[in-house]
Amino acid sequence: MAEYFALQAALCFAVSHVLIRRGLVTSNALAGSFFSLTLSAAVMWLLAPFFVPFAKFWTPALGYFIVAGVFAPALGRTLNFVGIERIGVARSVPVINISPVVASILAVFVLREVWTLQNMLGTGFVVLGVIVLSSAQPAKGLWRKIDIIYPLLGAIVFGISINLRKLGLMVDNVPFIAAAVTSTTGFLFALGMLRTTRGRQIFSMSRQSFGWLFAAGIVNTGAVLSNFYALSLGKVVIVEPLVSTNPVLSILLSAIFLKDLETVTSRVIAGALCTVVGTILVVTS
Repeated sequence: MAEYFALQAALCFAVSHVLIRRGLVTSNALAGSFFSLTLSAAVMWLLAPFFVPFAKFWTPALGYFIVAGVFAPALGRTLNFVGIERIGVARSVPVINISPVVASILAVFVLREVWTLQNMLGTGFVVLGVIVLSSAQPAKGLWRKIDIIYPLLGAIVFGISINLRKLGLMVDNVPFIAAAVTSTTGFLFALGMLRTTRGRQIFSMSRQSFGWLFAAGIVNTGAVLSNFYALSLGKVVIVEPLVSTNPVLSILLSAIFLKDLETVTSRVIAGALCTVVGTILVVTS
């Protein structure tokens, strides 16, 4: 079941990426991120009475989930945006996409999980495929080499967050509560960023983008929940590489629904094949 929820999370993330891409035509990344986090947190709390009693939120694992939310999506997403701003998408995104490897290595030492050779190879193929996909556009512009630290730190904090989530779920296996608390922490962090002078200046949301971003937020909520249910049932070294296949699904959906905005190249196909091979290795390990 862990593999099912992980792949379901990947599919939901991919659908949300396509919807976000449509919404960002008349908006920007800060608005899309803030709206997505806000909607996810709101939906979680609206659904909470139907999933768990409110008293259940006072769980011994609460601290793990709060700290995990500070690391990601809050801090991790911020570092990702700073990296893109400082060194560009083509340089930053491939670096931050090594987070499944970071999460798996930490899981071996922190959670005592077993990372088999086949699982290592599968994770490597997934990461290689994602890097090939995300670096399809050549990097341009001047940049300082020291600024590579931002996406690198982003990959590390994402890996730390995943392990903290799993640690919390090992203390108390309550995936819905974990998802709600982590999403809320991310929303509060994003709200703090938006309240800064620079955040207010660059925030941009149009009526045309509202519908697309609203739909993306709903689907993204499903992705977050699926991710936590996968972690509650399976190991980090299995779940994270599978969730990280979402760029491949995003490319496939883009080829169908975003023909006017995206182009599928031979490089994209090569990256997709690497990721598919990696997925098969991880699932069958």
